[in-house]
Amino acid sequence: MLLQRHLWLIVILVVGAIGDNSNTVEGQPPPRRILLDTDVDTDDFFALLYLLKLNRSEFDLQAVTINTNAWTDAGHSVNQIYDILYMMGRDDILVGVGGEGGILEDGTILPNVGGYLPMIEQGITTAGGCRYRQAIPVGLGGRLDIDSNYGIRKGFLPQGSRKYSPLRQPTAQQVMIDKIAAGPTTVFIIGAHTNFGIFLMNNPHLKRNVEHIYVMGGGVRSKNPTGCCPKNASSSCTPRQCGDPGNLFTDYTSNPYAEFNIFGDPFAAYQVFHSGIPVTLVPWMLQTPSPLMRSFLRYLKRVRTHMRRNTALSP
Repeated sequence: MLLQRHLWLIVILVVGAIGDNSNTVEGQPPPRRILLDTDVDTDDFFALLYLLKLNRSEFDLQAVTINTNAWTDAGHSVNQIYDILYMMGRDDILVGVGGEGGILEDGTILPNVGGYLPMIEQGITTAGGCRYRQAIPVGLGGRLDIDSNYGIRKGFLPQGSRKYSPLRQPTAQQVMIDKIAAGPTTVFIIGAHTNFGIFLMNNPHLKRNVEHIYVMGGGVRSKNPTGCCPKNASSSCTPRQCGDPGNLFTDYTSNPYAEFNIFGDPFAAYQVFHSGIPVTLVPWMLQTPSPLMRSFLRYLKRVRTHMRRNTALSP
């Protein structure tokens, strides 16, 4: 289901980009320059692979920035991204690592530190004793399951020459500045918004180069189908997240409303949504068989029919 969730995001980008031919040169639109900001959850692997399989004359992935504020530790995650890029023959793609500093309610940007282990495991913190990541309990398998993505790197990915270099690793902020300054860029955010929220606050002059932001996160009229009791279940069945608006699978008892990516840094998400840049929100419940998903599928069918008609009429 997580794989399906992020594939919807890629499908929406592809449909939107095909429908926008405003910058054509002799009938051929320039490639859509893409920057992907990810927390390197397992489902993000497949979204990245799908992007890398697209025709580069249409969709050109320029860089990957890693958000370590909610899910993954920097050193583990960057090595996994390097290995995927090596496997796909794209060692040319820059990879930047974000720190675990966030944005406070008053707009203060916390230090962008980063490191191989999260700061809360190093015994230091930039925001006192309570930070958003600390509010998300570790899953049943502990940090090792998350950091290794359940052994995918060791068991599946070929390993190239690029490796994580503490203190010498390109930062997410520098990679974003370099790539977005180079030309019009479409940004995907499929984790917490820390990296891009800080970029927008520090580089308002570069907002004009961000054509569109696609966000995987949030919920709109959502009802979680996870943990519902079957219709014929015995009276001993206890619903878990059933019907909750949110999807914090590790902390739904105390917060049934939050969606994981927005919860990871809500003040950064505020910066993104109020940036003035066009934003397409792909809410989490598009992975579920909901009325909204059925409506979206009907929309895609109409777009596909329209595209086929235009292709048939083209000389």
